[in-house]
Amino acid sequence: MERAGLRYTPAGVEVLDLALHHVSTQVFAGHEQRIEMDFTGVAYAGVARRLQQVQPGQEVRLTGFLMQSRRGSRSLKLNITEWIEEP
Repeated sequence: MERAGLRYTPAGVEVLDLALHHVSTQVFAGHEQRIEMDFTGVAYAGVARRLQQVQPGQEVRLTGFLMQSRRGSRSLKLNITEWIEEP
């Protein structure tokens, strides 16, 4: 995980933009398949403040939902609603 600096919306809400790297093994049609991809994410308010403390490259488990990266765009980003620090 790499991050840019904390920024603020016009309403004063904290925003943290992230570059994320995902690695997992999924079972598809009875066969294991390794999934590895890079994508972007964004966190707001308290989640953004907490994620700002995570070191680049540190493994974390994130939850959230996919949304358009900007209005009218076909690319997606993960809107992070929660994270769990891995030991």
